[in-house]
Amino acid sequence: MQQVNSSTVRHLRRAASLKLMEMTAGGTWAECAKTLGTLRGSVVSTFHVLGRTMPGKLWKEFEAGVERIAAELDSNPNRVNYARRRQSIATWRMPAPDWPGLCDGIPKLGHLARQEPHLATGLVWAEVTQSEHLNCSFLTSPALGGRDRKQLADQIAQFLTPAHQKAGRLELRRRLDLYAVRLAVQCDSAPPGSFGQGTSTAQLTRAQSARYETQRMSS
Repeated sequence: MQQVNSSTVRHLRRAASLKLMEMTAGGTWAECAKTLGTLRGSVVSTFHVLGRTMPGKLWKEFEAGVERIAAELDSNPNRVNYARRRQSIATWRMPAPDWPGLCDGIPKLGHLARQEPHLATGLVWAEVTQSEHLNCSFLTSPALGGRDRKQLADQIAQFLTPAHQKAGRLELRRRLDLYAVRLAVQCDSAPPGSFGQGTSTAQLTRAQSARYETQRMSS
């Protein structure tokens, strides 16, 4: 591909997910998108973007790549149950007491550190579930109005853009990623449905966190 950026990667991941769903359950891509909870407009956008940037030869390579992913998943006995994670933190929100500690000592965060931790909720959710932030359940909750929802989605997208991950933002993102590692451990080990809005990662031991981080980096 001639030009690759974070948007391209997002579309490739989305298309790969749809292709894996098609291989597993059959049906049209529109039906697969509905099952995965992907908005129809997002699917149309993905095929429009990839159709422009991927000629026939590259598309065949993409499909071969997805086949390899499927084979790896079939042979891996330690697959992460991301559906369980999404179900576990469907109503989870970043606990208000945790947010100041995450921001502590990071210069130039300014008003962001004094806001409600909605940004952190979206970023941590996306990392734990490895899903697009637009699918975060908090973004569809009645607690947010249309304008607030758009502003928050844009704010999260900016933090996920590599070009914006500098200085204080980069440090905050690093801390949030570690927080997500700890929350993921709890999702994988706790009974389903045991996560409420204020569940914290404070009780996770350092040994658990280090072990999971090692597994994550080697995967």
